[in-house]
Amino acid sequence: MDTIKIITLSVIQGITELLPISSTGHLILAGNLLDYDISGNTLFLSVLHLGTTLAIILFFRKELFKNFFTRSKWLFFLKLLLASIPVAVVGFLFEGYITELLHKDIVIAISLISIGILFIIIENIKIKAEIVAPENIPLSKMLLIGLGQTLALIPGTSRSGITTLTGMWCGMDKYSAFNFSFILGIPILLGSTIYEIVKAYLNISDRSILTGSLSIVKMIPTILVTFLIGYLALHIVKKFQKKKWLTVFGIYRILIGILILVLAI
Repeated sequence: MDTIKIITLSVIQGITELLPISSTGHLILAGNLLDYDISGNTLFLSVLHLGTTLAIILFFRKELFKNFFTRSKWLFFLKLLLASIPVAVVGFLFEGYITELLHKDIVIAISLISIGILFIIIENIKIKAEIVAPENIPLSKMLLIGLGQTLALIPGTSRSGITTLTGMWCGMDKYSAFNFSFILGIPILLGSTIYEIVKAYLNISDRSILTGSLSIVKMIPTILVTFLIGYLALHIVKKFQKKKWLTVFGIYRILIGILILVLAI
C-alpha cells in the first residue's frame, strides 16, 4: 500500500509542480486523504521535487546549455543564483516554523483562494508587457521575482504561480514570466534536495531514512515517475493558448480552496 501511495503522490507532484496550483499544497492534502502524513517529511517532499526539476532541465535544455561556455551564459547563471538567495535564506532560517505552523489545511485553503483571486485580477487588468528571453531579464527584475518566490514557502501559494505574477508586475508578458518561473526554480529545488539529504545524513536519528523504506535508491522509481509525468506536463503547458488561462487556474484554486475549508470545518 505504501508503494501505491508513493506512486500516487509522485503523479500528483509531476502534474501540480508545473501548474500554478501549488504542488506542496496538493501533496499535503493528498497525503492526508491517503492517510500518509508527509507534511513534516521535508526530505520526501524534496526528493519528489527532484524528478520534476530534472524534467525542467531537460525541457529547457536549449535555454540552459546553448552557448554554455560563454561569459553571458555564466553571468545569467550567476543572476539566477543571486535571485535564489532570498528564498534559500528565509527557508533555512524559518524551516521549523514553516513546517509546524503553515503545513495546515486552513493555511493551504487561504493561500489557494487568495492567490487565485490575484490570478483573476492581474490577468484582467491592463499592464504594459513585453516578451523577454530569460537571459535578457535585468538583475533588478530577477531579484524582485526572487523575492516574490519566498512567498511560495507558504503551502498553497505555488512557486510558479507567484513568480509568474511577480514577473508580470515587472513588465513581462505572462508567457515569458511563466517560462522563467521554471528556470528560476532550478537552483532552489536542486539545492533543497541536496540540503535535505545532507541534513538527514548528519542527523543520526534520521540517517536510517537514507537506507530504510525511503532510501534514495528505493526512491529512484518515484523520481522517474515524477520526471516522466513532469516532462509530459511541460509539453501540455507549452500548448496553453487561451488568453485567460490564469483566470481558469484562479477559478480552480478558489473552488478547491473553498472545498478544503468546508471539509476542515
